Amino acid sequence: MKNLKKMINRIWEVRFVFLSFILLLFFCQFMLQYREAIWPKLYMLIALIAGGLALLFSKLNDPKAIARNTFVIISFLGIANSLILPVRQNLDENTHYYYALQIADGKERIQTDEMNYLMVSPDFLAITKLPSKPGYQSKENTNLYTKEFLELDSIPADYTYKAVSPGKFNNPAYIPSAIGIKVGRLISDKLFVSYYMGRIFNLIFYALIAFLAVKHSKKYKKQLFLLATIPYALWIPAGYSYDSLYYGLILLVFSQLVNFLSKSTKTNARQLIVYEITCFLLVFCKAPMILLAAVPLFLPTENYYGKNIKFKVFFMGILVALASGLWLFQEAILRYFNQIIDNPNIQIVTNPNVNRMTYFISHPLYAFEVFIRSFSDMIATTTLSVEVPQPFFISAKTLSSINLFVFASLFLLVILAFNEVVPRSLKLVLTSVLVIIATAVIYAISGDSRVFTIGDLYVEGVQGRYHYYILATLPILFANKFRSGLNSIGILVNTIDQEKIAIVLMKTMLILNFLNTAIAVFGYL
Repeated sequence: MKNLKKMINRIWEVRFVFLSFILLLFFCQFMLQYREAIWPKLYMLIALIAGGLALLFSKLNDPKAIARNTFVIISFLGIANSLILPVRQNLDENTHYYYALQIADGKERIQTDEMNYLMVSPDFLAITKLPSKPGYQSKENTNLYTKEFLELDSIPADYTYKAVSPGKFNNPAYIPSAIGIKVGRLISDKLFVSYYMGRIFNLIFYALIAFLAVKHSKKYKKQLFLLATIPYALWIPAGYSYDSLYYGLILLVFSQLVNFLSKSTKTNARQLIVYEITCFLLVFCKAPMILLAAVPLFLPTENYYGKNIKFKVFFMGILVALASGLWLFQEAILRYFNQIIDNPNIQIVTNPNVNRMTYFISHPLYAFEVFIRSFSDMIATTTLSVEVPQPFFISAKTLSSINLFVFASLFLLVILAFNEVVPRSLKLVLTSVLVIIATAVIYAISGDSRVFTIGDLYVEGVQGRYHYYILATLPILFANKFRSGLNSIGILVNTIDQEKIAIVLMKTMLILNFLNTAIAVFGYL
């Protein structure tokens, strides 16, 4: 009875904000200049329920509830995004779905290539054949309004097909989606249920990691909250993708790393082991990021508890490198032990970029120009991801401007709010690591023949979402200079109210994410 009374009081408290959400939902579609007004009742209801639940369960006036609010905003609005996002409309979503399906079927190793899997899995074939605007230039997308999709039954895969031959181990990053698919199959025999459950479980997995990162952080909560709720971080994990693991782990890495800077409590070996394991897990989504495992080596000795701690860090780093190598070169290792047998029914596709390293080395000037041009493109691609967070979405110019302005303003605010002193040596190390990682990412993407072939002027496929780790680092690198610069001109930043900043962040990001969800209700149809 007491809890019911609290809930009623809470509903009364947020009534005006919820009313503003209703008005925002009804009028935001007029930002879209490329379609007439429509009123999709189901999707509008989903958006309103998500916004209402986010308001009810969040504590936006309590800065101490920032971790809780992180989970609430990501969960409710992210689930709405999962339902609104058309089938196969996330980035390379069908490929990610192909991996998740195999894990859901209990296959720890990849059974065949994506093309032959169409013959193995009726579910995968059915999803692949559905209409898609970006995929097949269809006039319509497949969504909860598509009768054909809703009537499809989930049919078990047949792994006795002639082209089945176990290969590399499947990526553990797809386990949350696979669990969702499995749960969906238990709930209903309809394919759309398991499809959306796979998406939702992936999203909830990200929300949990983000919650842990913000809760565990001592001095970096506001910065992590902003990154965790940046709109594209609520859209990409809302589909089949391993970026949910990438974003979550980056949040965890910087949550721990900034904790290590604290002089009030010293870092022990157990905490370093957890950090190194977190860095190792990045090999499953963005392998170059494991270089972050080396950063604790360059922290001041006085930040550590115990003797020979840096030797232990170095030893753990070696173990991380070895374990990562085992994963990255597993195919060669499995072939050496005759655990992979070539199947004549599987066509081997040659990659024209496979020898690009040799070409880059023998043409250093060309390689230099390619990488410099690709580096110069990073700012543009990063801002584009902020402006248009929804995958394959024709956004409104007004919404893009709002997204960029709001995020840029809040980002400057969280840089200003970070008052931990960071050693200059650590800044140099972090900058060097970022440059190396960015170079490695560009090189890795250059291996995809869809976006780069030898002779191109730059690597086009390096999307802004890949640079999430850079956004996480910028407050650490520039906060001290930014604050001292403002103090020197008479703006006393030490007097700013940290709690008010947290409240402004939480309220603004909830509204911004609801706006992006609301406009997608109309833009994706």
